[in-house]
Amino acid sequence: MINRAECTIANKAYWNEVASVHQENYVNDLIQRVSQPNFTTFDAVEQRLFEKINLSGMSVAQICCNNARELISVKKAGAGRCVGFDISDEFIKQGEKLKQAAGVEIELVCSDIYNLGDIYNNQFDLLYITIGVLGWLQDLATFFAILNRLLKPGGQILVYEMHPVLWLFEEDSGGTIRNDYFDNKPYFEEHVNDYMNPNVVIKSPSYWFHHPLAEILGDLIAHDFIITHFDEYAHDISNRAAFLSEQENRPPMCYSLVAKKI
Repeated sequence: MINRAECTIANKAYWNEVASVHQENYVNDLIQRVSQPNFTTFDAVEQRLFEKINLSGMSVAQICCNNARELISVKKAGAGRCVGFDISDEFIKQGEKLKQAAGVEIELVCSDIYNLGDIYNNQFDLLYITIGVLGWLQDLATFFAILNRLLKPGGQILVYEMHPVLWLFEEDSGGTIRNDYFDNKPYFEEHVNDYMNPNVVIKSPSYWFHHPLAEILGDLIAHDFIITHFDEYAHDISNRAAFLSEQENRPPMCYSLVAKKI
């Protein structure tokens, strides 16, 4: 299996290339929208979950925050200290521009999450993970161990993610099962269409990792988390499964999960 360092180097180059495409595709417009007091990226699921958690005054970190648009929403919803971690320095630069336009105080840190030092240990009440993060992580067990040390005692993780069952399907198959749900080999691709602007080809290679739901839940439990909420939904948050959304009989396309540190 390819080592983690090689994956990190390749995926960082990939995301830096993606950042320039997204800058032209939607970020220039987003800079205008984030300045509005009522700006939010939350959909109905996130609204319910964050209301139940009660963000008021919480210290929150978003893991793999991309350009921090969701973290800006968290801050505008009443959170206290907000920190975003991401491997792409180009997306962090975008995030800096967005936070200035939004007029909010958030901290943005360019770092491979696996190389994050001890400085952030026991710092956060809530860790936020959303849309396409877990598939870029080769080693979930180590990842959840890191999250455990970032959280204060009693702190929580909120995950709102693509459902791993989507791995079974490919768009050109018309919904036919093409992949093995239990296949854990790294998935390599290059020269692929951007997921937000399919007219642009991203030339950089990248590595992606399929994690079955049992692995995700099992690793959380093994690292002293109590799962306090779990639900599955028939809508697509990935921008990659519209072909399934249109079918009469739909698989789960995303899920939400809240886990608490013991």
